[in-house]
Amino acid sequence: MSEPALVSGQMRYILVVDSDWNDRFTLSMLLQRFGYTVASTSSAREGVEFLCVAPAAAVFADGGAVGKELAARLKADVRFRDMPLILVVSGQDRDLEKQLARGELVGLLRAPVNPDEVFQVIQKATEKGSRKNIRIPTALPAELQDEHGGTEGYVTVLSQYGMFFRTLEPRAVKARTGVSISFGDRTVDLRAEVLYIVSFEEGPFREPGMGMKFVDIAPADSALLRFFIHEKLGAGIIPFGPASGQA
Repeated sequence: MSEPALVSGQMRYILVVDSDWNDRFTLSMLLQRFGYTVASTSSAREGVEFLCVAPAAAVFADGGAVGKELAARLKADVRFRDMPLILVVSGQDRDLEKQLARGELVGLLRAPVNPDEVFQVIQKATEKGSRKNIRIPTALPAELQDEHGGTEGYVTVLSQYGMFFRTLEPRAVKARTGVSISFGDRTVDLRAEVLYIVSFEEGPFREPGMGMKFVDIAPADSALLRFFIHEKLGAGIIPFGPASGQA
């Protein structure tokens, strides 16, 4: 598990272009919860105008008329020909599938979008070392249990397979320790290994603690982590897809 962007402070700016406000809002919120900075427009023309002012790391657009117009505009402009473009379609579109095969699109997603697929495609588009697993910011109370005794802290970044544990008492890299994470009325007990350490002296924008990967966790607890992450991603977000604009 490499250092999370949410811990390092490295952000990526993404543009979302969609004529449907609900879909635009839903995808924008999801990307923000992945740690990206997001701007949005409702038309291809506005999208290109926005890119002229603030070039994005990647662009999401609906796969209908707006997205196809945007793709044509980007292809015709030498400044944006290499701009990573991901389209979201409501059904099969052979023309767009051919564009994806030719490498003209970075991704082609089906609505309603799956958070895992959105995370993977945006990682592929924007990160040199793309991550496979969704991670989210949290503030879950946790405790380490090992020969050093109990050390309380907080899990501030969580994935199904690892975490960032905020503490002023980090363990050594490669050290393994028991961890108890509190999810309200449920506690998950597991073992984790330290991958890297962030010290307090590294600056005001770096929270102190440890990046850790899980090395021993029960399948039921792993499923709970996955459910918790997806629940947090979807909290307060309306469904994205063909019916999202209906009453």
